[in-house]
Amino acid sequence: MSGAKESGSEVSSTSIRLFAVVVARCPVGLVSTLLFGVLQVPSFAQESSDGIGTTVPTLRGSLDSDTSVPALFPGGTTHPGIGSAVTVDLSSGNGKTIDAGSTRFALPKNSAKTRDRMKLPRKGAPPLPTLQAYPTSSRLRAAGALIDTLDSQTIPGPTVAALPVTTRPRTRIEDKAYDPVGIEFGSLRLTPYVTQSFGYDSNPDQTHFGIKPSAFSRTEGGLGAVSQWSSNELRADLRGGYNDYFRDPQANRPDAIGTIDLRVDANRDTVIDAEQRFNIDTQRPSSPEVSVNTVDRPLIATFGETLGATESFGRTSVGVHGSFDRTAYDNAVLSDGTIEDLAKQNFSDYGLRLRAAYEMTPAVRPFVDVLVDRRIHDATVDLGGFARDSNGIVGQVGSSFEFNRLFAGELSAGYGDRTFQDRRLKDINGPVLNGAVSYSVTPLTLVSLRAATNFDETTVLGASGAEARSATLEVAHQLLRNLTVTGAVSYLNTQYVGAPITENTLAETLKAEYHLSRSLVATATYNHQRLSSTALGSSFSQDVFLVGLRVQR
Repeated sequence: MSGAKESGSEVSSTSIRLFAVVVARCPVGLVSTLLFGVLQVPSFAQESSDGIGTTVPTLRGSLDSDTSVPALFPGGTTHPGIGSAVTVDLSSGNGKTIDAGSTRFALPKNSAKTRDRMKLPRKGAPPLPTLQAYPTSSRLRAAGALIDTLDSQTIPGPTVAALPVTTRPRTRIEDKAYDPVGIEFGSLRLTPYVTQSFGYDSNPDQTHFGIKPSAFSRTEGGLGAVSQWSSNELRADLRGGYNDYFRDPQANRPDAIGTIDLRVDANRDTVIDAEQRFNIDTQRPSSPEVSVNTVDRPLIATFGETLGATESFGRTSVGVHGSFDRTAYDNAVLSDGTIEDLAKQNFSDYGLRLRAAYEMTPAVRPFVDVLVDRRIHDATVDLGGFARDSNGIVGQVGSSFEFNRLFAGELSAGYGDRTFQDRRLKDINGPVLNGAVSYSVTPLTLVSLRAATNFDETTVLGASGAEARSATLEVAHQLLRNLTVTGAVSYLNTQYVGAPITENTLAETLKAEYHLSRSLVATATYNHQRLSSTALGSSFSQDVFLVGLRVQR
């Protein structure tokens, strides 16, 4: 009995020493488990020939006796740490080994519960996934991604990392699929074209008597140019044509018009601009400007240039431009074969324009415009014995505007006055209205309105000049992407100041263009024109039908 007591006392003291060392060196969670197991040693002690062996439950299940780790306890007691089996060798002098483990306190190895419990405590915030480039990043743009074709639902918020969109973007529809491609000539983009048309004219001479309807052909060519410079700009629009009447050769006539504009950006606030222009037209035989015996169509050629600069002072800009225009008349052939000298009507026009504008908003720029000019004729007096040199001044107030790129243009109104060197000629004065406005009713429909007032020269006996007021309304609509229909109505009122002659001209035009491709365009045009004049034999009516094919680049 005493031996048994001594052996039990020795086991108890050994257990207490083991408990103290384990409490001092093990984590809190393991201490509670060991405490529960050690206190129950007498109930699950197993005898072994090697002594008393104790298997202690851990967070990963029962402790294995095979694990070999450095000795931490006296007498061979070991502690491998968290997550490993622990073998406690409580060897004593009597050769007994106590197994302090029991499978009822051990959790299955490698189970989800034990794995979750044995995870180390996390330090700091959880790691974020690797950031990927946003679909709108410059890296994806450089790779050729079409950002504007992405679905808005696939674009993440600014704080969300997402993978790049790999779906194939849809092809963007071109707005103007049938515009000419053009030819690159250095830094200029050229757009030439040639049109050949055939048609019928009910009144080629535009006369009241001796009407000769005729079929005819019209050949027209043109060239457009625009610069591709980073600053400054050069633009050109040149066109000309010729009408050849099969039954009335005397009605054959050319026509041409063109402008060349150059803008030089000297600095941030200074712009220098220049313009070259020309216009070639003919006079009708029944016009009051020529003799009633005229059988051909005398030419009128006008060419000129403008040079000036515009300086900006904050929102205010001031522009000064000088102009020179030359008008030349061709001689007329009379019915008896004689030549009427119309070259005496040639004159030069020198002008100076001053315009001040203020930018109220980016869309509205009101301005004040003043033009003074002097006209000097080659001949001191004309065929009627009048000295027609004159001085003129026109003052206008208006504004340029552009609202949402749908409604844009320029309108101005004012008053003009022209006085003549010959006091027998009556001064020309009156209100003036000028402007051009365009309105995009829909993406397929464009409405344009133009108005102009001019004080023109004349050779009508007793008349000091012709006051001309014109207005044109045009509507263009795309029935198809390659089919455009245009309708226009224009009105012209001409009052010969000092003579009892008034002319009113009304014209209606219907035109269709069918684009077979970018290079081929089929055209069809109908024009009706009616002129009513108080001068005897000057009124006429005319209908013109024309179909053709345009080759453009």
